[in-house]
Amino acid sequence: MPPGRNLFKSSHGKDWRMNAIGDATSIQTFDSPLAASSAAAQTIRRWLTAKALPLWSTEGFDHERGCFEERLTRGGQPVLGTPRRAMVQARQIYVFSHAAHLGWFPKGLQIAETAMESLQRDFRDGAEGFAFSVDADGKTVSLARDAYTHAFVLFAIAWLYRVNGDARLLQTADETTRFIETSLVDPVYGGVFDEFPVKDRNKRQNPHMHLLEAFLALEESAPGRGYIDRARSLVEIFKVRLFSPDAGVLLEYFAEDWGAHPDTAKSCVWEPGHQYEWAWLLREYEKLTGEDLQFWIERLYLSARAYGSAESLLLFDEVATDMTVLKRSNRIWPHTEAAKAAVALYSAGDRKAPEFGAAMISSLMEHFLDRPFEGGWIDHLDHRGHPLVDYVPASSLYHLFLAATEMNRAFPADAGGSA
Repeated sequence: MPPGRNLFKSSHGKDWRMNAIGDATSIQTFDSPLAASSAAAQTIRRWLTAKALPLWSTEGFDHERGCFEERLTRGGQPVLGTPRRAMVQARQIYVFSHAAHLGWFPKGLQIAETAMESLQRDFRDGAEGFAFSVDADGKTVSLARDAYTHAFVLFAIAWLYRVNGDARLLQTADETTRFIETSLVDPVYGGVFDEFPVKDRNKRQNPHMHLLEAFLALEESAPGRGYIDRARSLVEIFKVRLFSPDAGVLLEYFAEDWGAHPDTAKSCVWEPGHQYEWAWLLREYEKLTGEDLQFWIERLYLSARAYGSAESLLLFDEVATDMTVLKRSNRIWPHTEAAKAAVALYSAGDRKAPEFGAAMISSLMEHFLDRPFEGGWIDHLDHRGHPLVDYVPASSLYHLFLAATEMNRAFPADAGGSA
């Protein structure tokens, strides 16, 4: 097989292949795409439970402060002096809560509860909302109140509450939601600003996506508290503001009034990873509400499939609305979102989607995971496959874990026969 080509492909309609865990030269052959998807799901689950989760509960966790490390060195040790972001703490709380919920890592609940205590202790400095970052001693580094951060605080609360049922978490969710609606929501044009105090009144797609994710999770964990109405308003923003019917893609950057971003270089940008992420989220919203969003789900998925990747199936970071590739580099997280989107399409009846989901897990194993050490990952590659970062960021585990749970839910161990 030529270098750089995808290691998972169909041959004469019957031969599906993927590389085995930790060994890009070891190829297994399966008799159906469902069997390959199931094997891929089990592969990444084993990697998480045997390597990644133990790593981030030991070297990746500051037991003295009761919080997660921001990043690890290439040798697997904490990077000293790096501010700790509330967003990363919240993402890791989600991971270990969900892992405990599934029985994948039972002691994850204690870790998540400890980290939630430190999140509330260190990042709530007497003012409303959560500070952006603190130092290793819990002293505030950035006072900014970031919309993206608060979305993940809500997401973490939703999952920890789902596991332990602590009603105090819902009070924190109410307080956090109130802060978002009073300090971050634009009362004139709708949507949210990036941060409070507001410095840049231009808008981005990304915080809206993660707020939708948070409110959907809260609705599932604690229904009947108005979360689904907030999710509905965000889906409307997607339909009316974020999605470009002319280009058939999800735009990333906007002016304050949702017109074209004043920087023309930004006004045409879309990201394949976010297309896949929205496709999955809209399917989750469909399942909760019964509303039909298949038109948008398919447009997002198909345009990302058509224009968002190299021949190797490594996903580009950025593409323009004229389908010119703007950034040929490859982040790890879009491949996880593509796997989730494949699950979403499969659940809606697309029989070809499992093959793509397994291909994305195969790409993760071949290009990103177990580097530069077991349980670690390369977060960002240039177009030649060379690492663009010299550390392992904790923030990626959220993407990897959620993709693994979705793949395992859709393609359990007995799906499609055996290898």
